[in-house]
Amino acid sequence: MGGAFNDKLQAIRWRSKHERFRFSEEIRLIPRWYVILIVVLYVVAMIVAQIINAAGSFFPKLPRDLGALAVAGATTAAAIGVALFLFLFCYIYMDARRRGMKAGLWLLLAVLVPDLIGVVIYFLLREPLPLNCPQCGTLGNARFNYCPSCGCNFRPTCPLCRQEARPGDHYCPHCACDLTAKPPSAGEPFTPRAPEAPA
Repeated sequence: MGGAFNDKLQAIRWRSKHERFRFSEEIRLIPRWYVILIVVLYVVAMIVAQIINAAGSFFPKLPRDLGALAVAGATTAAAIGVALFLFLFCYIYMDARRRGMKAGLWLLLAVLVPDLIGVVIYFLLREPLPLNCPQCGTLGNARFNYCPSCGCNFRPTCPLCRQEARPGDHYCPHCACDLTAKPPSAGEPFTPRAPEAPA
């Protein structure tokens, strides 16, 4: 249990350091047909509300034009609130799918757990985005340490200070250790090449 939890925390830290959030890209996850459906439902709700208001049900004491305007404003405000929830749940479903998670179960959790606690749980525990291997381009899980296709190290660490380095770095950004030194053969002790002292 502890190992799985620590693995989840490491994945969250990895995501926060390497994922770039762009609202314009995230909003594209919502399908166009879904946006059109929301707009159509809003138009239908507006027509129904105006028909009911014309019968004098909502604001009988207001003048007809002012009552129609009040109904339109109230319907629009309610529609915006409902649409935001519907877009949020659609985003959770689509985001879970692209991350390789069980989208239907996460959507149910987000919808059924009250006070948006399910939504918060999703954003805290969602899997990292898949990443492309910098060496061969294969799409892999961000929780993998190595590419399953070519063996490229997704999370290289410095052998001297054990700090994380970026793929392709020649020297450790923390201690300047040479990362290009070849690892020893089997049974041979490994001594990392430390940086030379400045003259």
